[in-house]
Amino acid sequence: MKAIRWDGQKIKEPGIYSDVPLSVYHGQAICPGPSVSSSGLRRVLEINGGSPAHFYSEWSGNAEKIEVEDSKAFYLGRAAHHLMLGQPHFARSFAIRPAHYTDYRTKEAREWRDQKIAEGVTPLTDSDVVIIKGMAGSLGRHPLVSQGLLAGDVERSLFWQDKATGIWLKSRPDAIPTDSGDAADLKTTPSVAWTDLVRSITDFAYHAQAALVREAFKACLGLELTSFSLVFVEKKPPYCARVVMLKDSDLDLGAKQNRKALDLIARCIDANHWPGPGEDHVTHIELSSRYRELAEAEQ
Repeated sequence: MKAIRWDGQKIKEPGIYSDVPLSVYHGQAICPGPSVSSSGLRRVLEINGGSPAHFYSEWSGNAEKIEVEDSKAFYLGRAAHHLMLGQPHFARSFAIRPAHYTDYRTKEAREWRDQKIAEGVTPLTDSDVVIIKGMAGSLGRHPLVSQGLLAGDVERSLFWQDKATGIWLKSRPDAIPTDSGDAADLKTTPSVAWTDLVRSITDFAYHAQAALVREAFKACLGLELTSFSLVFVEKKPPYCARVVMLKDSDLDLGAKQNRKALDLIARCIDANHWPGPGEDHVTHIELSSRYRELAEAEQ
């Protein structure tokens, strides 16, 4: 499906759009009503370590939202994405710190850094570049990636409106496949060991993100998602890469959690009330079964 070139106006029709800046995509001015992406849907649920209060404090729909600074892992990941997915104009998004600034302790170095950030450019150090090149090189050598697993249309944004709540949903996959329903997403990680990946997928609820991509494909492209793979690459030598595929049953669970999150956000918007974890009720809490076993064994 050919992307609609964004004209700078509010998006009122579901579809796939090009030329939407990332800052605009994450904001509220892009749609005629409240909008939320996968990160927000995951953030509002307590099982993911969040709550309505946590979501609202960071949501662009909150005029007093807290600006969350990019972590090093996040901006290194974005840079690796940029290189591996063939996105143009790397220099417009990233700038390597001049060699004569060995750190940011001098006023001049801080001014250079702050100016770049003000321009929407992410500053990188020489050591950052080494890491980025290491990740990109490892990914390029992976047989599945070299065969086109991450190929497709990049920098495309999908928008559609949830019929039940009226909230606009948005998804921005790394690459939208042009000849299949097989999607993949690139993730950086400290380790691609199996147990570590299971923990990462759980901690970041990547299954819910994949479920939203599946819904986006159907709502905006009329396309059934046939598979969703996660392409992990380590952020330190030897920069090992590993590809895993999520199970349909886990995507189904993610879809149910997304539904729960949307309904919760809608209720909070209507009530203008954004409670923290457990704020509206009191429940019993128990020791972990493992601790109880150990304690009882000592008696």
